[in-house]
Amino acid sequence: MKIAKHQKKKPQKMPLDFILLASVALLFGLGLVTLYSGSYNYAEETWKEGLHFISRQLGFGIGGALVFFLAIFLNLERLRHKTLVSLALLITLALNIIPALWGREINGARRWFPGAFSFQPSEIAKIVLPFYLAHMLDRKQEALDNFSRTVLPLLIVSALFSCIILLQNSFAIAVFLAVNAWLVLFMAGVKKRYLISVFVFAIIIALAMVVMRPHRIARLYYYLHPGEGPLTGNYQVQQSINAVASGGFWGKGLGQGDMSGVLEVQSDFIFSSFAKEFGFLGVLMFVCLSALFAVQGYLVAYRADTVFRRLLAFSYVTIITMQTFINLAVIVRVVPTTGIPLPFFSAGGSSLITSLAICGMIVNVSRFSDAPLELRYSMQR
Repeated sequence: MKIAKHQKKKPQKMPLDFILLASVALLFGLGLVTLYSGSYNYAEETWKEGLHFISRQLGFGIGGALVFFLAIFLNLERLRHKTLVSLALLITLALNIIPALWGREINGARRWFPGAFSFQPSEIAKIVLPFYLAHMLDRKQEALDNFSRTVLPLLIVSALFSCIILLQNSFAIAVFLAVNAWLVLFMAGVKKRYLISVFVFAIIIALAMVVMRPHRIARLYYYLHPGEGPLTGNYQVQQSINAVASGGFWGKGLGQGDMSGVLEVQSDFIFSSFAKEFGFLGVLMFVCLSALFAVQGYLVAYRADTVFRRLLAFSYVTIITMQTFINLAVIVRVVPTTGIPLPFFSAGGSSLITSLAICGMIVNVSRFSDAPLELRYSMQR
């Protein structure tokens, strides 16, 4: 199945997408409120300063907001210069090699730069790799049938990113990037037999990576045996489930989402605090808001005036949406713990700035529309 090229015509410059802007602003604001309320007691106990996490997050949020508005008005076509794209790709790869070899280790992973400077270069890969794939797939639309010329080089680059991030012991992020790359190839119209072969091969490699690391086997074992597990394993997930359930229909109210029994509550399990405070209604509101962002974002991709912008918007919307889904699935034990943060909610400057930059790029794409764009599917594949 292939998305056929549409007739070229001058793109219509559209006003900023208000619905997309509003959904990002609401998620960002809700995330700050939740982080403040949910992490205060934990920060007080651990750092003797209840505002430790929220004060840092506000600082990152200001920087992220500047990046967001800058991304909206970037000239994406100028950024697509071959030299710039290649340079960005090489720099991102180099930045990810540094923590893989000499990074600061936290909870078994080496995602952070060595020293006091806390920064995760794998977050940059979430911006650069999709940009590169969208750029190359746009340029090689006429050669998508040629595996060795088009598909294989893109697979090699994507696999290289995943392998380097695996060296950081960030299995979930490596798989996350690989899945997103596969989806972009699918949307570009790469032959099904290529995609199925890649999918099967990737599953085999992923399973091999699981069995080669004892802690991954243990994580899978404890997921399948919920009654067992260490403090940092099933105990955290069970506490998270209890917190979600205790919120009931209405929730316990703002400031009543104490999760002091959960380690690192400000990160992967911050949504449990939100569910405890705002209850089922709050969770429903969040799901609807996230769904609104996803639907509007995919509409932006659908209406985009070029293949490049269409694939770029699709990839970026999928990154935010997949992270949200995975994080929520973890806190209710639908999937094993992964270490994937919740966009806009989890504490962390790298994640927040990256999420805002990605959203800014989506809004950027929304300014250029060929609406209504008719996507015609070729059934030759």
